[in-house]
Amino acid sequence: MNSNLLKELINRYHLGIASEDEVAELDAALLEDSQSRDIFIAAARLETNLYDEAANAIPADESEGVPVARRLPLRAIGAVAAMVCLVVLVAVLVNGRSPKPIATLASSENAAWESELPTKPGAELIPGTLRLISGIATVRFHSGAEVVLEAPSQLVLASPMRGRLLTGAAVIHVPDSAIGFIMETPNGYAVDHGTRFSVVVDEEQQTSSFEVIDGEISVHTSEADDEVRLTDQQAVSIANGEIETIDQTDLEGTLKPAAEVLRIGTNGQATSATRGHPKARRRDMLLVKRNLPEYRDFDRRAVLAFEIESIHRNSIRSARLRLNLVPSGTGFAARLPKTNRFAVFGITNDSAQNWKVGSDWESIPTPEDGVLLGTFDVRRSEQRGVFGIETEALIEFLNSHETGKVTFLITRQTTDLQRRGLAHAFASDSHPEASGPILELTLRNTE
Repeated sequence: MNSNLLKELINRYHLGIASEDEVAELDAALLEDSQSRDIFIAAARLETNLYDEAANAIPADESEGVPVARRLPLRAIGAVAAMVCLVVLVAVLVNGRSPKPIATLASSENAAWESELPTKPGAELIPGTLRLISGIATVRFHSGAEVVLEAPSQLVLASPMRGRLLTGAAVIHVPDSAIGFIMETPNGYAVDHGTRFSVVVDEEQQTSSFEVIDGEISVHTSEADDEVRLTDQQAVSIANGEIETIDQTDLEGTLKPAAEVLRIGTNGQATSATRGHPKARRRDMLLVKRNLPEYRDFDRRAVLAFEIESIHRNSIRSARLRLNLVPSGTGFAARLPKTNRFAVFGITNDSAQNWKVGSDWESIPTPEDGVLLGTFDVRRSEQRGVFGIETEALIEFLNSHETGKVTFLITRQTTDLQRRGLAHAFASDSHPEASGPILELTLRNTE
């Protein structure tokens, strides 16, 4: 939560004028964030100092025989009472009181989640974070405010009158019952005055955009708390602590410029091998597996190569190795750990570069022939999807390579739990549905 907003909440609580929703919002902030708790503790200390100053200000001859409550000014008594309430509040939070629900998951359209909160439509939601991986979902706050999330996005539920969009896009509808609803972003927030508006947070560019569909909102920055009022069809963005107006004519049909990406395929230079079984392979799949020690004869590894001779050395600015996971039809997923880790090695041993498509286990490179460039995880419930690595080690490996061909080895680090666990498969260039391995590069300007 923005520190100025948090201090305002604590001050209202201290003065005894905070509403029930504001108290719930303060609860959520203290539960969620250590920095908020630090600010809270500082406020409690301030109240203690007020008490000490008030007590020390009473002359000794006037206080003899007077009850303590009558010796203190009314303001000091209020400060002490507020301090006690705040200390009790922290104690309750630390002791793990269950917060009350503040919203409902109204609908979920082809949604996939990675969330600490319930994700079944109709579920009551306490303060926390929703992470929408794919699809669309609607969250209805108990104030009446309705937030439609578009994946991928992360939404923090703070109180019935406050949400925080960390990344992604959302459309917010605020009825009369929720006027004053606040939607925060990492670098600003919008206060609604009865409207429908949209918010987009670009985590990579560190920008937040606000657009009024109809009605009115006020947009503020997090640091200077500058304010801009927006009405129908107006839009602004926040970047580097400043609010900038967006030309409405640029919104419709404008696409974000895409970086120039060079995509290189293996051109058939990819294969997999099975220990002890030279013929156990598929041309359309690159099979990877790690058995129990007593069944290691069916371990599988994949090796693939890319020609990068035309790329200037040290010109690669970013790099990603992309693999498409496909069903292998071999083994049982239930006999695997819930999460399976794969390792990608870059081959540095020149003598290990002589493998060919169709090579047996003994002829393909081993992990000892190279360096670890990165790992990625695949859940056992997943048999389709895009995986791979995008690491600094990969960029360094590519930029320092002296030959025109780079070779990678793919292994699985996790072991089957039982015999006949699933063999994972990644599409090769000849797969009928999915594309084969791709090396995606962006280059520096070498001119």
